[in-house]
Amino acid sequence: MILTAIDTTVSELTDIEKYHVETVILNSDELNKKIIRVKTDHGNEYGIRLSNEDEELHHGAIFFLDDHNLVLITVRLEEMIIISPKTMDEMGEIAHMLGNTHKPVVVEEGNIVLEVDPTVIALLEKKQVDYKIENIKLKKPLKHVDLSHEH
Repeated sequence: MILTAIDTTVSELTDIEKYHVETVILNSDELNKKIIRVKTDHGNEYGIRLSNEDEELHHGAIFFLDDHNLVLITVRLEEMIIISPKTMDEMGEIAHMLGNTHKPVVVEEGNIVLEVDPTVIALLEKKQVDYKIENIKLKKPLKHVDLSHEH
């Protein structure tokens, strides 16, 4: 079976207990894929091919299989660098510095999150930027800055 559109999210589904839930665990980098083959915790294989260009896989995404069964996307815990800038000026300086490293990031709740990388850690320490390393589940995928524009 090929799943082509996310139907809802776990946070929006108030009656999840009435469904038979199959779970797919992905790495955060797999969230960027538009076409992917997945295997659930029940051993079933599905294809995901998102037909809407703007739609993205994310932690908590739900695909309904029928009236009683659904597939839930979850994200594996991963070790990430978390930077919590104290001011907008510091946020701008850190964003500029990280942009020069060409690493994909996500900004969530005022934090900059990216994969652990020794080069980035050395740069943060050299520039005396406070950071921490934690195992977290990303809600959305890490991304490079997209400077393209649409016509």
